[in-house]
Order: sequence, then C-alpha cells, then structure tokens
Amino acid sequence: MSKKFITISLRRFFILILLFMAVSDLFAVDHWLSLQRPTNRNLRAMHFEDSLKGWIGGDSGLILKTTNGGQNWIQQPTGLNTTVYSITFTNENIGYALAWELDNTPPNFYGTRYLYTTNGGTVWNNYLFPDSNFFANTVYYRDPLNGYLGGTQGKIYFTTDAGQVWNLSSIDSGLVFGFPVEEIKFFNASSGYAVGGAFDIAGIIWRTSNGGRSWQTRIVGPEPVNDIHIIDENNAIGAGGDFEYGSSKVVTSNSGFDWQYEEFGVFGIANSIAFRNPQEGWISLGIIDSFLVTTDSGSSWRMSAVPQQGRIYKIVFSDQRNGWAIGNEGILLKYNSSIIGINQNYSSTPSDFELYQNYPNPFNPGTSIKYKLQSAGFISLKVYDILGHEVKTLVSEKHTPGSYEVDFNGDDLSSGIYVYKLVVDGKSVAAKRMVLLK
Repeated sequence: MSKKFITISLRRFFILILLFMAVSDLFAVDHWLSLQRPTNRNLRAMHFEDSLKGWIGGDSGLILKTTNGGQNWIQQPTGLNTTVYSITFTNENIGYALAWELDNTPPNFYGTRYLYTTNGGTVWNNYLFPDSNFFANTVYYRDPLNGYLGGTQGKIYFTTDAGQVWNLSSIDSGLVFGFPVEEIKFFNASSGYAVGGAFDIAGIIWRTSNGGRSWQTRIVGPEPVNDIHIIDENNAIGAGGDFEYGSSKVVTSNSGFDWQYEEFGVFGIANSIAFRNPQEGWISLGIIDSFLVTTDSGSSWRMSAVPQQGRIYKIVFSDQRNGWAIGNEGILLKYNSSIIGINQNYSSTPSDFELYQNYPNPFNPGTSIKYKLQSAGFISLKVYDILGHEVKTLVSEKHTPGSYEVDFNGDDLSSGIYVYKLVVDGKSVAAKRMVLLK
C-alpha cells in the first residue's frame, strides 16, 4: 500500500470525524406515526397503489397486503424462503416482485426468482429468470407492458410484453462496468435513470433516452447511489453514501448529462428518497434511526428522528397526504401531515428534553454524557458503533425531572466513531457523535 493512499485515507477519516462533530442533534418531529408491526422480519420492498391498498415484502419470502392504509395486513403465500427485494404494481391487480434464488441442491441454480400476480397477490406465480448468476435488485414497470430489471454485473433488462420475453439492454459503460444497479425510474416513455455503484469505488448513474434499449454511464461520486427522485425532464436528485463518506446527494439540472455531488456531512447511508410534494422530501439513513428532510425542493436538508427505534430501508408516498416507511424487524411508519407543520424550526430538540455533547471528546477511554429532563419518562441511553450495532446500554429506567450525568468507558472498544442516542418513552429524542481515540 502506497504512502499516498494511506495519507488520503487518513485525511478522509479525520475530515469525516470533523463533519460528524459539527452535525447537530437528531430532532424528533412527529410527522411519522408508528403503526403496529405486522411482522418481526426485516422489510425491504414496498408499493402503495393508493392511500389504502399497498404491499410490503421482506425476509423469508414475505409479502403482505393492506387494504386500509397499513392498519391491518394479510400475508400472501409466495412459496419462497429468500428475501423479497422489490415490489411494483401497474394497477390494483397486476404486480411483480423479485427474490434471489440460492439453490444448493442439484442442478444448483443461483440467480433471480421473478414473481407476478394478476389478482392483487392472492396468488403469486414465479419463474427462474433465464440469466443464471444474475441477481436482480429492482423491478420497475412504467406501464402495464414495459418493465425493467436491474441488478448485479451492471445489467439492465427490458420487456415490452409484461415479462414474457426479456431483452438485455445495451450499456455504454466506458471505463466502468459490472457495478450493480440498485434502482430504475422513468420520467416518461423515453427518459429514465438507473442508479448504483460500489462502495469505495464509484457512484454510477445510467441514463436512457430511448425507453431503456440503451443506456449511457456517468460516474457521479465516490460512493454508490441507492435511489433517485425525478423532478421533471431536466431535474433529478439521487441519494446514497457509504461508511467512509457518510450520506450524500447528486443533482442534475440538464437531464442527466452533468451531476453535482455533495456530502450531507452526517453519519448513515441514504438508501431511499421520496417526495411528498414538490417542496418536501424525505431520505432514510438506514443504519441510524433518522431521516433527512427538505422543505425547499432539496436545496437544504435537516435531520429528523425516527419515532421509534429501527432502521428505515424504504419510503413511499401515494399522494401528498399519505406516506409509509418500512425497515428492520417489521418497523412500519405512516406519515401524518396534520400533526406538526413541516416548516417548524428544527434548530433545537423538544423543550422537555436535552442531550448534551459528551466531554471530553475525543476521549480515551472515559467520557461523561449529560442530559436534562423537564418531565418524567422512561429513559433509554445507548451507544452504537459506526455500523449501527448497539455496543452498550448506559441507562434503561424511569426518570423524574432533572439533570443527569452518566459515565461511559470505552476501554473494551476499539478506536472509532460512536453514536449515543437518547430515547424517551420509546421515541428518539436526540443523538450525538463521539470519537474514541486510543
């Protein structure tokens, strides 16, 4: 390994530390309500046809359907035991989904299991996608006949007959090839984008102007792009990130010919982006219990906490008033536009609670964390590593109003960035970063 590479890596590491230290609290704003979890399995895929009818999918071949906006769910048999990664519907009856096939018994098939239904999911049929060793991440239909698959090896397939025949798209890869495709979306019958990339290598956006027959490749940043929101024929916003750089966005204003890359400067990997209206958009940060929210069409973004502990993997809005978010261990949230105005100032945590920056910071191996309560509640204060894994519970008990201080000792932990989060009565209030340097 060269000295230049080591120098660049160290520089990026310390820059990221400074960014984490500068980021403000995660603010608990109750636009999202927690619904009863319909399962304890991880949820990965979601589609809502309108404000009432929707489908979610996840681990162990799980597909669930709701007809009342997520209040109740009915499991739909798939006959699969692998994760459902993507779901889409062209109307309330015709739908498609993807799962991976990992068959270790002869004749040993590895690849994609393509699911389809003609009756709203009452019956899901499936077949093995003919390209073995191709693992599809996303299925997208822009109308009842024209659909697309994107996945590993940088491949994109298209169909013009609702999946009876699939054709491999031509990709002008240039200097990059083989990067996985994570999402595909279209603005109209001709114009669309696919996004993806690889950690620590590049973020890639593919652009088509002929309905997906061929795609042009653009390198847009140093980390993968996981999702994209198309504003109009000229403008689009992509979101992604990795553990080294944190979350980021890429923006185009000329139909994808050029992209501007910008880091948010926050921990977490942006894995889903959805807009409620032209001004208000949401990004889920996956490995931390937080959203990013914009109220100015993506020019600026602020933090907003997830109302209950859980990693959010997918956000969708069926219209301006109805949205849903899903994630690990069956977490299910519903957007409520009537609770608190979105233009409210997010510059401080709720007045009843306050979490302070630990001191000293950086620390080795001990530090103190202070917090203040104006009202009684059940308090949880936990520490997480950079991957979002819980490493220590500092407090888990009911508190009366007052100021509190707790000591944290990282003697048994390695150097790195850690996050401590305050949860009151099951709702995330605030979180802050701290750095252990040994």
